[in-house]
Amino acid sequence: MYNMTKHNEKSEISKLDLTDKKILCELDLNCRESISKIAHKLRVGRNVVSYRIKNLESQNIIKSYVCSINLGLLGYKTYKVFFKFNNQDKENDFVKEVLDNPNIIHCLRTSGSFDYTISIAVKTIIELDEIISGLKTKFNDLIKDYFISIVVYSKIFKYQKILLHQKEDQEIKINKYTSEGKSIDIDDIDKKILKTLSQEANISIVALSIKTKQSLDIVKYRLKKLQKELIISNRAIFDMSKLGYYHYVILMKTKNLSKTEENKLVSWCTYKNNVMFCSKRIGNYDFEINAAITSLEDLNSFITDLKEDFSGIIDSYEIILNHDLIKLNYIPF
Repeated sequence: MYNMTKHNEKSEISKLDLTDKKILCELDLNCRESISKIAHKLRVGRNVVSYRIKNLESQNIIKSYVCSINLGLLGYKTYKVFFKFNNQDKENDFVKEVLDNPNIIHCLRTSGSFDYTISIAVKTIIELDEIISGLKTKFNDLIKDYFISIVVYSKIFKYQKILLHQKEDQEIKINKYTSEGKSIDIDDIDKKILKTLSQEANISIVALSIKTKQSLDIVKYRLKKLQKELIISNRAIFDMSKLGYYHYVILMKTKNLSKTEENKLVSWCTYKNNVMFCSKRIGNYDFEINAAITSLEDLNSFITDLKEDFSGIIDSYEIILNHDLIKLNYIPF
């Protein structure tokens, strides 16, 4: 079902103390928070926080700072596509195609049942068909099989649950649902701001003003409005392997999944310290769990608990190991 030897690929684990972990958790909550506020909250000096962040960046533990938005409010629907390849002959060309297409907002190299997963944000099914057909045609010799999954909702949990073993706070849990019947309009100025934030979510207001060539007052007003209406989170992206974790994905086919059982499953994910997020989906699999796993023993224990607690609703499951984050850009324009 999955290749156990892939565990040998994990990067050297960085030794982090409690202060480092708390800083990472604060940047996961809101990477736009000022260093002074983080220092005050953690009761350490501002210089300490500044030095620690630079050190975490230099070690590539912090890989980037991204802004995520509610794409449903802009008329987009997001589809996840899982690919199985025949070989790796044109893999680099496939990656280049993914990087060049703005509608492909997320890409991971994986092992197990599939070799790559991508997320596509489009406004119409015709657009989705054009992208999928284009990939199938261009990489006919590479793509052995694929399937498409549609997200119904996702529950995204914060790293304080994983790194600090704190119970999930309902106020900071992010719920992303499709936004049927709701929409907002944004103009070119909003798009410039969002495009900049998409890969530099921690950028200062002054720098954002310079990059977008807008006045400071305009940027402040627009950003405040976008934060209220459209932006879901501003967060740091971490290298899980350097934190001592493997990123596993459990894809489940379910049976007899009543709303009560579904809520129990989501609650189970909420209180399980190593679950990063879970999703209800439409497609080959009905539910997806993403977990931070430390070892094969940890994985086996996690799967055993899942099967014991939900034996009545799990029909079958597959396991994927996420390796490399190729692309993450929530702005498809």
